[in-house]
Amino acid sequence: MIPSHLVNLIEKQPGDIHREHKDSVIDALNTLGISLGSEIGEFFLNYAITFFQGSTSSIELLDIVEPSNEIEACTDFIHEVWELPENFISLTGIQGEGCYLYDKNNGEVLDFDLEKRDEFLAGKYQLKWRSFFEFLTWYLS
Repeated sequence: MIPSHLVNLIEKQPGDIHREHKDSVIDALNTLGISLGSEIGEFFLNYAITFFQGSTSSIELLDIVEPSNEIEACTDFIHEVWELPENFISLTGIQGEGCYLYDKNNGEVLDFDLEKRDEFLAGKYQLKWRSFFEFLTWYLS
C-alpha cells in the first residue's frame, strides 16, 4: 500500500495523474519482469507520471506507458549499450550519461553515473534508496 504521506505528495503533481487504463501497464510490467505487487508495480497501476516536480532533482522521471514505452526503450539501451545487468530498469532518460536505476531483484533505486560504470559493476556503489517508495518520497519532497 502506498504510504499516505507519499500519496499526498503524488496528488500535488500536475496533470491527470490517476491511471484509468491498466492493461498496458500490466503488459509493460510483465515485459520488464517487474512484479505487479511490487511498490513500483502498485505505483504505476494507480498513477501516471505526467510531469512530476520535486525540489531535489531536475531529472525527469518517465512513465511506464505514456506517451510511449520510454522506460522499456531506455532499459534496453542500458543493457545493450552500457552493458548493465538485466535486473536494472531505467526510470529516467539517459541523455546525461546517467540515470536512476530500479533494481527489480530487491526494489532498491540507485543513482547511476556512466563515468563510474566499472565501479558500479564491481559492486562499489552506495545504496541510495532502499525502496521505490523511499526514492519517490525523496524525489517529490
